[in-house]
Amino acid sequence: MTGGHEMRTAMVLAAGRGRRLAPLSEVLPKPALPLLGRRLVGWAMAQAAAAGAESVVVNAWHLAERLEEAVAEEAHRVPRVALSREPQLMGGAGGLALARDRGLLDGAGPLLVLNGDVVFRLDLEPVLARHRESDDLVTLALLPHLDPTAWSRVLLDASGRVERICEPGAPATGEVPLLYTGVMVMSREALATLPSAPGEIGDLLWAPAKAVGRFGGVVVSGYWREVGTPEAYRAETVRQLGDQSWCHPEATVAPAATLDRCMVGRSARIEPGAQVAESVVVEGAVVGTGARVIGSILMGRVEAGPGEHLTGVVRAAAG
Repeated sequence: MTGGHEMRTAMVLAAGRGRRLAPLSEVLPKPALPLLGRRLVGWAMAQAAAAGAESVVVNAWHLAERLEEAVAEEAHRVPRVALSREPQLMGGAGGLALARDRGLLDGAGPLLVLNGDVVFRLDLEPVLARHRESDDLVTLALLPHLDPTAWSRVLLDASGRVERICEPGAPATGEVPLLYTGVMVMSREALATLPSAPGEIGDLLWAPAKAVGRFGGVVVSGYWREVGTPEAYRAETVRQLGDQSWCHPEATVAPAATLDRCMVGRSARIEPGAQVAESVVVEGAVVGTGARVIGSILMGRVEAGPGEHLTGVVRAAAG
């Protein structure tokens, strides 16, 4: 990558409410969720750095202070990071426009845009290469679809242009459904046209690019998981754990407690005789003496009381 075609700047979209994640998103914004040794937003920041970004901008609105704390924890993953706190929820396109207007996205070359609430390790060279070599205003990073009934389906024509984006559902006969990974590359031309007002990416970025035949996509390779619900978050945590458990250095775990494939986060406490399996206990949550917690999430100022048995339960409350 050389000259004005080299991608040096990225923006991580991290301002939304995460409604499907409630009640967890009432304690932490979704991108600030802990996942073993990092916050969720750290995956996007590391992905941006791996793709060559020298400057990363992260927007914030919902529980902005907590999100900014998470970004500060993950700042070592990128050469430079800046925050763009929004006075109101701007939507994806509006957030990009606000960061542009603040001078945070200055520089030459295309802009890499990543969702800040996804677990992924992708090889983005194919999408960067297509954007360099085509006249796309926007180029999407896509994967073979994991579940067309759960997420929208992107369809490409033979030239790699986006034909249409379909609602979740069973693919038609002969259809090759692709999954949008939450990563795209956009041109400076497209960035300049965004209005300085709240708005969504589909309406203000993708639709205009498609209308002029400059909306592309390319299939990349790698790992991708969406954690939009409490159960998806718990399941991905357990998947990342493998056969181990993980405890934050500032957690307290009694020697007589039993842990099996669980994550115990900062300030959490597991008391003597407790049994915790395939669960997430974080942000100061407590599992009391002799309690049994299976396949559950405890986040914030909540507890499983002494001797209480919980299976498949989600408890969360802000401190």
